[in-house]
Amino acid sequence: IIAELKLLNLLSVKNGFLYSHFHVLSSGEKGDKGYVQSIQTLNSDEVFSLNIKKKRFFLYVASFSRMGIPKSVSVEALYSNKYHSGVNYIENYQELSEILFEFVQKGYFVVYINGNRYDKDSSNFEENFHDYCGYDHINGKQRMSKVKKHKIGIQIHENLTKAILPNQSSKEEFKHYANQYHIYHELMRPETIPFFINIQNELFDLFGTVGVDLYRNALISYFSAEEENVLYHDLMSNKNETKAVNTLMDFYLIKDVQNIIVNVLAKEHTDDSAIQYFMDKGHLSLLVQYFVQKSSDNQKIVLDAALELQGIQLNELVGMLSNHNVMDNHWLLLHNHISDIYEHIRLESVDHRNLKVIVREWAERGILAKKEWIRQAAEQLKNKIAPFANRERIDITSVNSYETSNHTGKDSKDTYAERRRKLGEQRTKRAREAVKNIDDINVNF
Repeated sequence: IIAELKLLNLLSVKNGFLYSHFHVLSSGEKGDKGYVQSIQTLNSDEVFSLNIKKKRFFLYVASFSRMGIPKSVSVEALYSNKYHSGVNYIENYQELSEILFEFVQKGYFVVYINGNRYDKDSSNFEENFHDYCGYDHINGKQRMSKVKKHKIGIQIHENLTKAILPNQSSKEEFKHYANQYHIYHELMRPETIPFFINIQNELFDLFGTVGVDLYRNALISYFSAEEENVLYHDLMSNKNETKAVNTLMDFYLIKDVQNIIVNVLAKEHTDDSAIQYFMDKGHLSLLVQYFVQKSSDNQKIVLDAALELQGIQLNELVGMLSNHNVMDNHWLLLHNHISDIYEHIRLESVDHRNLKVIVREWAERGILAKKEWIRQAAEQLKNKIAPFANRERIDITSVNSYETSNHTGKDSKDTYAERRRKLGEQRTKRAREAVKNIDDINVNF
């Protein structure tokens, strides 16, 4: 079967794994026509032992209708014939009828003819089916017409749908990658894996298969880097969350989201399907909103610094959208969050530029969320970078009047600009040195 699926391009092999091209991703919600519920019978020995034609027909009926709901179909569409396009692997009416009779008798199918139900307890199904379809018992042929079709209803028997298996694909994928990186997932708390799967489901709802790829890449990166440490992360948990999930989000998934945002805005030319997907403004807007909702203060400041490094200013992005409502302007939403972080960190006698240097250094070290650390560190930083004892005061009025002075004007202006530049460099240097020596600060929790 696998060889046949490969020839039909329904399966492919990549890095030792089989990839399906005929499955669909679905949340499994009722009404989703792309989702086929998994019933125990699908994996039973009885179905596996069927020949390939019967097996294909069973799966066909299971897939073209919601489980337990009759599907209207013409008999002529269920086999190959000269007048109607039908199922090409069932050669004729006789072969189809034999398969139907067997499946009804075994309790797999229910068939409706003119509104009458026929199941395994019906004694006259075969006779009534042949009579309805115009089967010639003497010549062994069905009377056919170019225009007339014989409509029936067909469904999987409702007894089979009582044993529906929950979707296990996400859980099995988690276990697969855990095993690949030697993580004994059997010791993890029962609620931990569903926490991970919730992340995947949310990303799928927002971004479809691209969202699933984001989750999968982050999960692989996390497992690859941490391996058995994942089990220790899971020990640090409560009933609502676990450090393992938080670590995946904070250090891997959100970091990937940040990189995508920066690369999209920098208009990086790449074959990366995720970046190409988020080149769409609507998709990018959802991604930015997701980042704002899920990221920490540290990550928001790191993104701000990364954007500035690319020459991208958030206030300019805000102005590019006409709507200045945070509900509709995702850049304004992000800008407001980042501005609030800077404004809530107060360092006396430190100008805005150097404050940003310090805050960004703290963000890189992942300590912005530790508000008590910041409060105590800020007190001690006062003695390290303020009040800049050697700060030189510049008389602005003397510079403003340079045009009316006896000097050429240009020399005075250049001198003023040079002095301002040097002072700015000195202040930034002092701020950086203070931050580099941050380990000298003693903080009590």
